[in-house]
Amino acid sequence: MKRKSSRRHKRIDYVALNEGLDLRELDKHPHIERFKQFVNDEPVENNIYLVDPTRDGKKIVSENGNEEIIFDDDCLAKIISKTRLRKPIMIKNCNPSMTSTYDSRCNLSFKFPKLNIDDLTNLIGPQHKVPVMDVQSQNIEPNWDMEKWCHYFKLPIEDRNKVLNVISLEFSQTGLAEYVELPKVVTDINIVNKMFDAVLSQSNETADVEAGERDENDLDHGHRINVELGVDRPKVSKYVLMSVKNSFTDFHIDFGGTSVYYSIVQGCKQFLMFPPTERNLTQYERWSTSDSQNTTWFADLISPLSPKERMKLKRLAAGAENKDLETDTEVFGLGTSFSPDVDDAYINNGFKVDINAGDLLLLPSGWIHSVYTPEDSIILGGNFLNLMSLRTHLKVYDIEVSTKVPERFKFPSFIKIVWLLGFVLMNDLIELSELELECVKTLPKFYRGQLELVRDKQKQNDKRFRTTINKLRSAIPHNVIGKPEEFVKKFEEWYIEKTSASLKTEVEDHAMVATGFTGLSSSNDLLFKVMATSQLIDRKRRRLQ
Repeated sequence: MKRKSSRRHKRIDYVALNEGLDLRELDKHPHIERFKQFVNDEPVENNIYLVDPTRDGKKIVSENGNEEIIFDDDCLAKIISKTRLRKPIMIKNCNPSMTSTYDSRCNLSFKFPKLNIDDLTNLIGPQHKVPVMDVQSQNIEPNWDMEKWCHYFKLPIEDRNKVLNVISLEFSQTGLAEYVELPKVVTDINIVNKMFDAVLSQSNETADVEAGERDENDLDHGHRINVELGVDRPKVSKYVLMSVKNSFTDFHIDFGGTSVYYSIVQGCKQFLMFPPTERNLTQYERWSTSDSQNTTWFADLISPLSPKERMKLKRLAAGAENKDLETDTEVFGLGTSFSPDVDDAYINNGFKVDINAGDLLLLPSGWIHSVYTPEDSIILGGNFLNLMSLRTHLKVYDIEVSTKVPERFKFPSFIKIVWLLGFVLMNDLIELSELELECVKTLPKFYRGQLELVRDKQKQNDKRFRTTINKLRSAIPHNVIGKPEEFVKKFEEWYIEKTSASLKTEVEDHAMVATGFTGLSSSNDLLFKVMATSQLIDRKRRRLQ
């Protein structure tokens, strides 16, 4: 009797071979080796914000009177504000559920329990449908539920005929949801949830008034509204990912350019990421529509910055004015997505970062990334839109349209939500920071671009644009905002008024510093203040045109 070899044999994808593709293994994505070979050309700490609780935390006095350092939600919020969430943020060993690695200095508000595949199956439900991806083809496999997936996940590696991956199982309507709490910093800046919560709160107040439980005068001057948004709250903030060893997700941008929170509760992951500069996004768009996408390693398409180029850009980022910086950076393909306050993380040739159980990663909007799984892993994560990244969200939406991304892979009701956002902001239902208010300036131009497309008769008669225009026309929430042209005009007026008030305060502060008094010392000071305010407002108006 012939002895059966215990050596694991390669499983060849003969379907791909028959279609003229290179020889490849069924249980290994062809780009994994290129991923492993990628070497960072500088320490990863240079390109992400790696939280150091001692440096970034704050001192408190404990109950026993001792002075301690903690890193809490306020500390993380300051980092997000400082970086404008343009730089990946990593907080290592911050999950108290991982008792063996937990850094007790971390005191963040979230709940990510330590779970195994059996726990997940019981909480989510054995018959719950699961979107399973074939790592080799990057396509979705049909007819999977949690019970079947649990059986596959527990198989020994040598018994798995294919490498399969689950990266988009939304669990907010399952039993798992009650055991998970999102990081507070995420809920605080998630503009979609804030928008829905504000409208819901206003609706409740209006209902109370109609029921005679409140004074009608509490609904002040039309700033509070009761409106049916006509769209469901997107369920994109609670996902569980279950990845077996050698799972691989090719380069992609999360839908709508959403930011991502990502915490591993079992195993580990490796990310290879590139910042959303103009040149990188242009290459990504070309690669996404290329017939050779599956055989082309995206990282090969990014021309590396030389040390000299990188040094010049870092100097510019440290202190150049806007106009000088934009002109110079365009030479290097960084375009107008780069500005003086963008962190050095934008000036790199891509980098790889490891994420382990107990870590929390905040991935900014628009970053192009691929992900490799060295061992069986379970991850809790989610997506969110935020005002600081609004410009990138809108840019990624344009890329999704031009690359014809199917609707089911886009952020739910993205266009309708962007228009409704302007309506909610204009009615002052959401309190904005100065930074967030500054970022809202991208909305009027986006709105006008949408209206121009809808009114373009030549494109309406072009089959290439007809479907897009029809979808856009139906997505604009006329029943809420009224006539779009009038709405955009009112929004621009609201924004100018809002920013003018902010600028007036800023100018007054500068005037006080310049004169050395808390009040104006002469008519010349008053003239200075009026002229400065007028100039700043004029600049705001020109930006919106």
